[in-house]
Amino acid sequence: MTTTIIADTAKITSRISMPHQRNALERNPNKLALTEIVNFERTIKANNERVWENVLDWEHLAWLHDTSFDYNELDAAGDWGWRVWSDRDHQNHIELCINLQQSTYVARSYLAGEQISEIWTTIAASNGNTSITVSINAPDVDKKKLPKLSAIYLKLYTKLWDEDEQMMIRRQTKLDDRSHGPEHINLGAFDALDDKQIVKLGRHEWQIRKRNEGIDVYAATCPHLLGPLDEGKSENNQVVCPWHGYRFDISSGECVFPVHAKCHLPQPPIVTINDGLVSLSLIS
Repeated sequence: MTTTIIADTAKITSRISMPHQRNALERNPNKLALTEIVNFERTIKANNERVWENVLDWEHLAWLHDTSFDYNELDAAGDWGWRVWSDRDHQNHIELCINLQQSTYVARSYLAGEQISEIWTTIAASNGNTSITVSINAPDVDKKKLPKLSAIYLKLYTKLWDEDEQMMIRRQTKLDDRSHGPEHINLGAFDALDDKQIVKLGRHEWQIRKRNEGIDVYAATCPHLLGPLDEGKSENNQVVCPWHGYRFDISSGECVFPVHAKCHLPQPPIVTINDGLVSLSLIS
């Protein structure tokens, strides 16, 4: 099971945070025999603000991209970017550094301290969307294997950006939503209810989950960054957001993971079951 571990934020902020890589915003600062494996351009259906937000969002790597990353633990972060451990033994890491003035960022991966990739991305606004240009480079590439490597990396990074784009589109949609639902709704007979459904009351959408002994109701949208909590796994009276792994206690609304989180599920509607008929009402 994918697990994202959040480092102690007090530890991170108690020391000067900076990139490990010297001259991190230079191309090929370690003077490796780099080869460009693939270079591609793409238009992302999200504005610049959402894209930069995504770039700086290290937490989503092992959750939204759980088929591509299986671990990430924050080592340090700052206005320069972030660095995460990519294994539990702290042998391997990824470091991302940004240059806002030039609208670029670079991500480098390291295995046991040895650099294995350097990926440069340039970002530009484009009629409400964002155009990106990505250059993926690696050292000591066998030129005979370059066509195959190019296809593999292009497929992988297309998938990653597809997933990111869908997250950004949904987040923007939620940010733009100013609609209100009713204060009260009748759901009908308990026996006829679906096992899961979503309704809107007031400002929030609510996940309704039927149990043998009654009904659970909790926010369908994660209060962290508006992720689809209704699509998250639920067990032991807890639900996990599939975007960042934030875990909430359904009864109390408390965020129980990560430990530094300050978000909380909104108070759910009152559930009334009378003569087998179910209704929801917002608390006035």
